[in-house]
Amino acid sequence: MAALLTALVVVLAMAVALVAPNWSGSGIGQLPVSTPSATQPAQANPSTSSQRAVAQSQTTASEAQSKGVVLITTQTTSGAAAGSGMVLSSDGYVLTNYHVVETSTRITATVASTNKQYTATVVGRDATNDVALLKLDGASGLDTVTIDSDTVNTGDQVTAVGNSSGQGYLSAATGQVVSTSSSITVQNETSASQTETLTNVYETSTQAVPGDSGGPMFDAENEVMGITTAGETQTNSRTGQSSTVSSYAIPIARAMSIVKQIESGQSSGTVQVGPKAYLGVTVQASQSGSVTISQVVSDGPAAAAGLSVGQVITAVDGTRIDSQATLSSVLAQHKPGDKVSVTVSSGYGGGTQTASLTLGTSPIN
Repeated sequence: MAALLTALVVVLAMAVALVAPNWSGSGIGQLPVSTPSATQPAQANPSTSSQRAVAQSQTTASEAQSKGVVLITTQTTSGAAAGSGMVLSSDGYVLTNYHVVETSTRITATVASTNKQYTATVVGRDATNDVALLKLDGASGLDTVTIDSDTVNTGDQVTAVGNSSGQGYLSAATGQVVSTSSSITVQNETSASQTETLTNVYETSTQAVPGDSGGPMFDAENEVMGITTAGETQTNSRTGQSSTVSSYAIPIARAMSIVKQIESGQSSGTVQVGPKAYLGVTVQASQSGSVTISQVVSDGPAAAAGLSVGQVITAVDGTRIDSQATLSSVLAQHKPGDKVSVTVSSGYGGGTQTASLTLGTSPIN
């Protein structure tokens, strides 16, 4: 009897969790059944089975395909992860997916063609469109990728290049454009909401894998037409092995418009420039919708305002807080140094209090 296959779509954060969950440390990301999901960061030490899967669908990237591409590794709040990025300027501005660096506390980028490493900082991000702009500290004289300006059509030949499975070198996966206007809902463990929806993205037949997230989707002329972002997989129910059947890419024109806004230095709409604002607490969300403080950082804004473990955050600046995603969304509208009011209750019918505090600078991207 033929083995059963289950279709799954994963947000390619195509970042691979190096020490963290899912995909045996290397995968396109989490896959909701029949729904594209954000690919997760690749694990630092991919398993033999995941390396074998990569070998079946990918080849080593050529010198031309490696030009201007970086291998990204991050330290995160839950371990380590890996992804890819593209050099936009000789002084080290790099384009990648936000999910590749989301929740990171340290980012390292290695130039694929020279193996030179740089510490990177997040200049700005657009979580809704899954785009981030990084700056490599002290970089100069770097080769850059070439941005495509041609119209993308169904049937065009494309190649996804990236740090597949966090292997530490670049691989390439070829295919064709299947659709120029797909919409997908992806699972993304690094996001507070756990999912994200991307609209009008390119669907391709390339077999990208986790770790490829943030890397270039090249056209036939080795010009970047998109950012590899998510993948759809099929899982063999007998062997448990998964293989990518479709990969999704954010159009490069959209990404570059976001980069331009970040470079202007002005946060607007879904684009945020600079570090995140910070309450200085760790919270635990319940199924009932309450958000309870589980840890207060010493000398942080919350500690200075007298907030304590066990209190339930019910509102920030008058906005009702009913989930961790809502709290993150409210804080995303602020920058470090902003003053906000935080309303908390003691839970179980306890009284409420409202404290005024000044938001700090988050150590987490």
